[in-house]
Amino acid sequence: MTSQLQRATQTRQALLAAAEALIAEHGYARLNEDRVCTRADLSRGALRHHYHNGRYDLLPALLTQLIERQSAELASATPRERAHHMLRGILDDPGKSSVVAIFELWMAVRGDARLAARLNPIFSTAFERLLGVQADQGLALDILALRLILSGACMHRFSQGYDRAALVSTVQWLLACLPPVGLTPQHPVGQTALYDTVN
Repeated sequence: MTSQLQRATQTRQALLAAAEALIAEHGYARLNEDRVCTRADLSRGALRHHYHNGRYDLLPALLTQLIERQSAELASATPRERAHHMLRGILDDPGKSSVVAIFELWMAVRGDARLAARLNPIFSTAFERLLGVQADQGLALDILALRLILSGACMHRFSQGYDRAALVSTVQWLLACLPPVGLTPQHPVGQTALYDTVN
């Protein structure tokens, strides 16, 4: 029999998964508690029971989970490999792109002081955890370029005239122009390795 603790964990995970999918598919601007609850097939009371302050408790938990997932996937990867991986992350199924959800939350804090107060302490270590270098370290130009392109690509996904096929083609073209990086099978993107290991 499922214990109360297991049910509570399952409910929290369902709410987090729903919020992640909605942000990745539609952007932060279209996120609200009713949509999260509908997607999770749970009541608003369930959301408020587990996340008393609604999105202001839910989103810090989500951001922490997303950053932990991404950093664990690439724990032994170089900063260059991490940057390539994150850019390829926007090519994932729109509802499963953790990278897009992270960047959407990062952009959201600029317009919501209350949300910023909750998420900025998490973001303060995100750069190092995601790219494997401290924020104040000089980045190689190609890594910085990938980071900037990633930010723009994530924003573009929710702009007027967004064309997914064009974005995918552009990202694939860009990655083909760059020297390949090697990722081991422990660092998959979706179901396949990012690149074959370079000799």
